[in-house]
Amino acid sequence: MTGLEQNQNLINPIRIEKIEPLGKPRGFYKSMVLDILGVLAAFFVGYAYFEFLYRVWPLSAPLGAFLLLAVILTLEALVGEGLLRRIGIVLCEVVAFLLPFYAFDARILAAAGVLAFIFFLAGYVQCRRELDHSTTIRFFRSTHGVVAKAVTAALFVAIILYTPMATGGMVFLSESAFNGVFTWAAGLANNFYPTLSLTGSFDDFARSVARGGLTSNAAFEALPPAEQDAAVAAAASQVESNLAKSFDMTVSSTTPTSDVVYNIITYTLQGWRAHFAVWFTVGWEITLFLVLRCIGIFAIWIGQFVTMIVYELLLAAGFIHIAEESQTKEVITF
Repeated sequence: MTGLEQNQNLINPIRIEKIEPLGKPRGFYKSMVLDILGVLAAFFVGYAYFEFLYRVWPLSAPLGAFLLLAVILTLEALVGEGLLRRIGIVLCEVVAFLLPFYAFDARILAAAGVLAFIFFLAGYVQCRRELDHSTTIRFFRSTHGVVAKAVTAALFVAIILYTPMATGGMVFLSESAFNGVFTWAAGLANNFYPTLSLTGSFDDFARSVARGGLTSNAAFEALPPAEQDAAVAAAASQVESNLAKSFDMTVSSTTPTSDVVYNIITYTLQGWRAHFAVWFTVGWEITLFLVLRCIGIFAIWIGQFVTMIVYELLLAAGFIHIAEESQTKEVITF
């Protein structure tokens, strides 16, 4: 069988001649399509994050958009050669990323843009260095830097763009954004604590907590069902009353649990901000970054895994190829 008829994989590559149809280098139009998709994906990440912060989009929207961007950034690093060209594309992607926040303070946008540019470009350089200094394509080793630095850039930019909200009137997320996160977390918690009511009213939540605490009490178990219900209702009412006094809010039997949790968090954060002033903002954003950075470790693994799937599909479809290339290099000898 000839080289062009062999199956492609990392061990058994095919030999590809560099043909220039219509005067353009091989892969010129494919790389252009990939770069356009990268710019569009960067814009969608910024737009989804803006909608999440200030409107009603769920957290899954910016996360899914960023995963798409990470895949495209990795593919661009794997197949894109030419540092100057890559610098131009990264600039376009950073501008598209920040475009939905055009009304923000220019200093905030500049800080976010510089950090995003540095990390995006550093990931590309690290990937190309690994590819240039190895004889085989070690996929996970080559792509780790791109995905890791893209995650770090996204975290820095997300925290910087969150700063106007943290220093302004809204110290926490918008209520609609929080409700989306709370609904997801409540569904996850119900898998482990099925008797705990988190998605209904706060009265239902308080009753489920009170009943769970009283169930292990032998005296409570000995009561008739009607008296058990009365004891649970009394305990739940006491919890609601204590919360109303402690956090200066009105809690009724129909108030959703998510609203109560949101009010508790915002009341606490606003109290800390009033007491510690600017130090609260600094500490709060550092805490957010460290927490998100720990979660980002899993995001890197997921990003590399998804990228590998897309990479293999593109290989199978013939959109990209693994080629053998002979080259002469200079060495220093005695």
